[in-house]
Amino acid sequence: MSDPRDDLYTEALEEAYASAPAGVDALDTLEFRHPALGEPRRFVLDHGEKIGESEADARGHTQDIYGRMLRLEADAPEDGGDLVMFIATAFEVRRPASEQNRPPELAILLDNVPGDLMAALGPAAASGEPVEVVYREYLADDPDTVHYMLRGLMLKRVAVTQLRIEGRFGFGDLFNRSFPNAVYSIEESPSLGS
Repeated sequence: MSDPRDDLYTEALEEAYASAPAGVDALDTLEFRHPALGEPRRFVLDHGEKIGESEADARGHTQDIYGRMLRLEADAPEDGGDLVMFIATAFEVRRPASEQNRPPELAILLDNVPGDLMAALGPAAASGEPVEVVYREYLADDPDTVHYMLRGLMLKRVAVTQLRIEGRFGFGDLFNRSFPNAVYSIEESPSLGS
């Protein structure tokens, strides 16, 4: 049996998308962080625009880099408040659903996996250490504001076929977290001492 809150969430999301300005695209972004990566790897679901060139190879050839320059939120884990580069990549995001007795998971599906993303995920997934992921949504006409965000996601499992990669991301140990993620003390809450 479905949870009635799921229908409300879906209706609210549909209303928000319907009331968005006409002709303005939502930009889904992913940020991967892992010690093996050195620096965060950021990707945007978009054709992008030319934002740079790669370093010259041995023959002096460069390659155009397409993506978007988007501003991170002030309290981002790295580069907070900075305008950073997100590389254009094709992927599909399936947002977490609310299901009873099951932690929410974000699914990312990739067909014809681009080399940048494979280079980012391969060593990180094989290391055994958790890969941290932040999902952000921007509007194309407002690159300075994050309009939707899921933070604290960890890579849980990866399924690979010849044509597709599917990654499942969830919140680490969600059921054992305190709510509302606060620690209470007798000094702050004297009624606890009674």
